[in-house]
Amino acid sequence: MSEMYGADVEALRALGTAMERHGETLELAVGQLTDAVNSVQWSGQDHEEFVNEWQARHAVALLAVAQAIAAAGAKAVANADAQEQTSESYDGGGVPSGISEGTDGSSSEGQGSKEKEPAGAAGDMGKVEDIGQVPLDDAAIDASMIDQGRLADCWFLASAGAVAESNPKWIQDHIKYNAQDGTYTVTFYRDGEPVHITVEDTAYENAAGDPNGNASWITVYEKAAAVYMGGEYEDMNYDSAETALEMITGKDTSSESLDPVLPWEDPPSLESIGERVKNGEPVVAASPDGGGWFGDPPPDNKVVGNHVYTVQGVSADGKTITLVNPWGPTGGTGSDGASKPGTLTMSAEEFYKNFDSVTYGERTK
Repeated sequence: MSEMYGADVEALRALGTAMERHGETLELAVGQLTDAVNSVQWSGQDHEEFVNEWQARHAVALLAVAQAIAAAGAKAVANADAQEQTSESYDGGGVPSGISEGTDGSSSEGQGSKEKEPAGAAGDMGKVEDIGQVPLDDAAIDASMIDQGRLADCWFLASAGAVAESNPKWIQDHIKYNAQDGTYTVTFYRDGEPVHITVEDTAYENAAGDPNGNASWITVYEKAAAVYMGGEYEDMNYDSAETALEMITGKDTSSESLDPVLPWEDPPSLESIGERVKNGEPVVAASPDGGGWFGDPPPDNKVVGNHVYTVQGVSADGKTITLVNPWGPTGGTGSDGASKPGTLTMSAEEFYKNFDSVTYGERTK
């Protein structure tokens, strides 16, 4: 793939991320198909020839395609990053104000004034404001109390909302207000080990907050996550729910496709998804990107494409599922001009038509 300078950075990064994900899906399917071929109860020369042909030709060819797609996706993401850095160098960008790496190995903010950018400019984020001490009670720490700002970080916000839904005390225990110097310390995890990130009590006015436009726990979490992800708010644009859940909880994750590649596999039932939520596992669902190469956008125009939602729960009869949009309770207007509600309740048929995967985190209590 040639260099792609001059491309829309966000679109290029989204494309690259999708290519990496679908390349990995195809590689997984090749392995599953190989297991199926090897397990067929069939003997004789025809069986041996069939297995040999699959292993020597078809599996190898498909695996090469899968790896090429994933590699091309990684190259697209790298090009997006390089283009963004180049643009910043001409616009006077560079090292984000007030951000440094702590000497103890944990990330922390530098001792700049509160007027400095919390984690580097990211589009039209507005002015920097003091946020003071935000509410950390159970009512505040709830998925419905998240309102996404100007960043493309639904992957993080929906996942944080899922953790808040499953165990608000986890959030309360992992965010500390330091009254003596007006900072917050948020504990995330890297490879299961805690990473303590301290940030000042300031944020851009267009960062994530509560539905009333006020700074909240998610404002602080998003700011600390920007430091964790690289030091600038732009580093929050586009990633996966797996990254977010493992960062927030330090625990393993798992995902299931709602449209399995192999015809003999069934997607998870609404009942099984609901049981995981009842069990205290944070659960999110992702809608397809509909980029043209890998499928269509969600057919229901109420659903945001290429978006992650918090799974709030499944009805007692297992017939409907309720999802929370990190755009906030009132939702918003999508790029297609259609109104996107803040909460969706869908039948199983609607859910499987409009979403392509679910991701589960482990219990935190």
